[in-house]
Amino acid sequence: MDALLSRLFSSEEEELYFLDCLAYLMVFMAACTFVTLLFENVPYGRYATSKYGFPVNVRFAWFIQELPAFLLPFCLVVWTSSAKTSLLPNQLLIAMYFCHYVQRSCIYPFLIRGGKPTPFASFALAFVFCIYNGYMQIRYLSHYAEYPADWVTRPCFIAGSVLWFVGWLVNVHSDHILRNLRKPGETGYKIPTDGTLLSLKITQKVGKR
Repeated sequence: MDALLSRLFSSEEEELYFLDCLAYLMVFMAACTFVTLLFENVPYGRYATSKYGFPVNVRFAWFIQELPAFLLPFCLVVWTSSAKTSLLPNQLLIAMYFCHYVQRSCIYPFLIRGGKPTPFASFALAFVFCIYNGYMQIRYLSHYAEYPADWVTRPCFIAGSVLWFVGWLVNVHSDHILRNLRKPGETGYKIPTDGTLLSLKITQKVGKR
């Protein structure tokens, strides 16, 4: 992959500038998405509609759309020079990334019970996002990011790591609860009936963040 990257970028400085632009663009897109969703429902799950393309099986969609977020970073770490992967801070951050996306791409899709098909537009956008996100994060962490040797002992890293771990557990646990609202063989839309829906969804979203 080094040969491919050298064709795309004339220097490391050019690629680093490109990665910076991707990061700023992602912040901009997040702001645009926030505003858009104030007026438009996400075309997914209960709001899935043929308006956004033909339906794709939900398990297939989840697996394929999330897979680039695992495969592309894996290739970047294994088949490029990965100059910074020998450093402990970088190793830990990369491990956190892979821990999340192995669960999302290789485990979660096969645990889904029922669920409405995903509109093709949502599926395609998620696929592109996972390529974008995977390249941006892991290329930077594996080849450019530099942290002090003692950074892993500093309060900011320890607090951030604890927050990430708690969020990861909360997300996985919330998915488990939502998944088990459906009994085996059921495919309909299910919501809790004991008043826990709001707290559960908030917990799940906070865990993802």
